[in-house]
Amino acid sequence: MALYMLMMLMASACYGFVSPILRLSYAHGYSASAMTDIQYVLAFAVLWVIALFTPRGARIRGKQWWLILGIGLANAAVSYCYYQALTVLPASFGIILLFQFAWMTVVMDIIVKRKWPSATKWVGLAIIFLGTGLAVGMKRGEWQHMPLWAVGLGLLSALSYAINLYLSEYNDPAVSPQLRSALVVSVAMLLIFIAFPPGPMFRAMAHPGIYYWGGWVALLSQILPTLLILIAIPRIGGRMAGVLGTIELPTAVVGAWLINQESITWLRWSGVGLILLGILVSEVVQSPKLSRPTKAA
Repeated sequence: MALYMLMMLMASACYGFVSPILRLSYAHGYSASAMTDIQYVLAFAVLWVIALFTPRGARIRGKQWWLILGIGLANAAVSYCYYQALTVLPASFGIILLFQFAWMTVVMDIIVKRKWPSATKWVGLAIIFLGTGLAVGMKRGEWQHMPLWAVGLGLLSALSYAINLYLSEYNDPAVSPQLRSALVVSVAMLLIFIAFPPGPMFRAMAHPGIYYWGGWVALLSQILPTLLILIAIPRIGGRMAGVLGTIELPTAVVGAWLINQESITWLRWSGVGLILLGILVSEVVQSPKLSRPTKAA
């Protein structure tokens, strides 16, 4: 269990470094549309090469194909809704909206499994939400006069991410995660091309720089996270994945500090600390697999 929890933390940490790298790519003149498309194209190529040279495992049957389609749809919806919302919303507020996926995965778990989380897990979530508010560093009054359609898209991005995480719980572990990752990204890429036609990407491909920046974004947003998530979540569950996924924000803060040379206030650092504490309280301290000795047979 600990290994798969670590894999989920690593996947979410990869996502955290995407925003700082995207800022650098925008500063070099590449558009959001071109960067979105190129990350899927490069991920598509890399994941299919990996899938073709690794064992395929069990055959994909029946509902597993529907799961791949659903996860691919959710993957594309996260990118489209979040990037569109950020065209008018401050980044700090957009992050708050996206991070609603943490409680959404818990609610999904309650509805599907009809099992109420323990009081300790709710306390851990409350600590995470408090830390999120501090870590984004949003200024007073910044949330006012924001378009409702953009707020709605931000919440849809959170719901799509929650669905992505939760559906991944039902993947068959016997199926090759490399093959499944390639199929998921293929579905997502086709949908993204509808939302963001690849014309700007094709024009940008004349410049070698887009392969450098796009390669980093593809690695950290599609290749590594997709592989790690599809291995880990079937074994830890969607609810735990939603809580562990909140490590993305502390990583984004650290990435902005290291990569973008942003000045981080002590309030934001305290928010990072609270998120880490909330994860420990919710999923590590009280985890039966980690904290309770197994009974002898």
